[in-house]
Amino acid sequence: MGQVTGRVFITVGGKRLSSKSGATLKFGQVKREMVPADHGTAGYKESTESSGVECTIIHDANTSLTEIQAIVAGSGSFDTDTGKSFVLSGMVCLEALSLSDGEVKVSFGAMDCKEV
Repeated sequence: MGQVTGRVFITVGGKRLSSKSGATLKFGQVKREMVPADHGTAGYKESTESSGVECTIIHDANTSLTEIQAIVAGSGSFDTDTGKSFVLSGMVCLEALSLSDGEVKVSFGAMDCKEV
């Protein structure tokens, strides 16, 4: 029986974030959706879905919200404890950040995500 991914490590712009459990990697690429018709399913259609990362980070004296929010055209990685790694390029911070109870929810979009 093999190990299942449990922990992930997120690095953006060369700095590892202190992320909490529950981070999500959006691999992006093509999204497919079934198309219903009056006689059943007609087929499917494709659209493009962006890559990105959603996570909650722990805020401490070394965390700069200004630096995180200013990330545009950055690069980063999403590394798992099972040895799989994903490299994201063209990362941007998507939303204004809010600090609450020592935690910050962060959403990054990316131009590309590749498994390495």
